[in-house]
Amino acid sequence: MNVKTKAIAPWAAALAIAVCAGVAQADDAAAIEARQAHMKAQSKDLGAIKAFTEDKGELAAAQAASADLVKRIAQIPDLAPKGTGMDAYPDKSYAKPAIWSEWDKFVAADKSAVAAAQALDTAVKGGDKAAITAAYGNMTRDFWGTASSNPGACGGCHGAFAQKKPS
Repeated sequence: MNVKTKAIAPWAAALAIAVCAGVAQADDAAAIEARQAHMKAQSKDLGAIKAFTEDKGELAAAQAASADLVKRIAQIPDLAPKGTGMDAYPDKSYAKPAIWSEWDKFVAADKSAVAAAQALDTAVKGGDKAAITAAYGNMTRDFWGTASSNPGACGGCHGAFAQKKPS
């Protein structure tokens, strides 16, 4: 190595590290954005189902929404790459660090939510408003999992693994 190369090498290494860190942050930001968009789509699905139970929506829309909900909930663990939580990205991510420190519990909560979504989908496909309302209640009861020892499927995950976004 000549003198110029020796002088430039540390700067080049520092630049490469900075570029890699920037790429990682961009990837994390994209993952957070995708997760949040996914959750908003689930909320929209739940809204279509609730609208049907309140005579404000069509059964066909509720059926499409419940089928979508089953697929979306099953994808949640894939939307939680390590390093994208609120500890690393305060005011951007609302995913609690417990997702990664208690990964098995997180995955179990997701499986429970998938089962509840499948039950809701079965009820919606059947078209019986009372059965849909009951299954919807099981899905969304105590959404943030703070008011009872028996939250619904959404609350079973949100209570332990997500921080409510400030209004």
